[in-house]
Amino acid sequence: MSAPCVLHLFANYKWTGPADPAIRSAARLRELGLDVRFAQGSFMHKGGEHRVADELWRWRLPVVTGMELRKHFHVPALLRDIRSLRALLARDRYDVLHCHQGADHLIATMACRRLANKPVVVRSLYEPGAPKRGWRERAMFRRTQAVLAPTVQAQEGVRRRFSIREERVLLQAPVTEPRVLAGGNARDRWGLNDDHLVVGITARIQPHRRFDLLWQTVRYVSEQVPNVRFVLLGRGNEQDTAALVHKPIAELGIADHVVLPGYQKGSAYDEALRALDAFLFLVPGSDGTCRAVCDAMAFGKPVVSTERGILPELLAGRRGDAQPGFAVEESECALGDALLRLLRDPSVRSRCGAAALRKTQLDMNPSIAAERTSELYSQLLAERHG
Repeated sequence: MSAPCVLHLFANYKWTGPADPAIRSAARLRELGLDVRFAQGSFMHKGGEHRVADELWRWRLPVVTGMELRKHFHVPALLRDIRSLRALLARDRYDVLHCHQGADHLIATMACRRLANKPVVVRSLYEPGAPKRGWRERAMFRRTQAVLAPTVQAQEGVRRRFSIREERVLLQAPVTEPRVLAGGNARDRWGLNDDHLVVGITARIQPHRRFDLLWQTVRYVSEQVPNVRFVLLGRGNEQDTAALVHKPIAELGIADHVVLPGYQKGSAYDEALRALDAFLFLVPGSDGTCRAVCDAMAFGKPVVSTERGILPELLAGRRGDAQPGFAVEESECALGDALLRLLRDPSVRSRCGAAALRKTQLDMNPSIAAERTSELYSQLLAERHG
């Protein structure tokens, strides 16, 4: 059988959490020799930035245009996209439609309804739990041949809610690209030296991200380890930054223990992560797979987090291995004590960091994930043609 022709769909133009793994998945599959295209939506809010288009160009992925691919339910746009995709499928005969968001999943399954030669439909999930069982979801998953789920909870939930065959709901941990571990770090840039113990946190400055808990944890830890420095890698609007960052730091008297370099990207972000002794993460944002945690683990950094969402599963140790970190109760004492355990004992930091790195190299390896996905495509197509 020749390599399948695959179209990936992603209903959003913003650089949201799932955008990065969706594009990297398509790129890795193309590297394996599959004929992979990526549907680039045309819809964008006025004044917006089409980051997905920019990243598709950076990865040199061939794109397919002609659909709006809005994130939110919009009936006229939905109907237009269904017609456009149906015409595209009738003309180009794709073997596989790989969906990454609820909106594009609905478009794909509706477009396939009247086709004589239907492609197989695969859905990647990025939230720790299964989608709700609404009418749209029932219609989508009824016409879906396989699902890639990031957690055991999502895997079991999809099987139960949508009656998909057990072997067709695969567990695939979030993937993260291998990182260059050796290289420059940002300590000099931040005015820090080797005597400082540095804890990083990556988060957009927003009210729901529990910055109140962050600063309470900073105070708790810094009272016991004076040479600790917490580095906030993130940005927000002027109002939120004043209310959620500058004001509480001043009120708690912890300014000497906080570094605020702002949002970092590219090589600057790599240097920031290399500078850390540990990583702290509180609340998942729009990215249910918590890409920031995966990035830190790929640099061999031990992680402390709350028990929200996918975090306990990310920080669970592989069989016979240490844990990559600690997912604990959502309180300053629990978070602070876990950080103190890491900061006070270099051997614990080393074991957890090594476990984090091994987990990204094995369970979260993008090349291995692409090979598994390619094998899944082949199995599905063999069943259909058999």
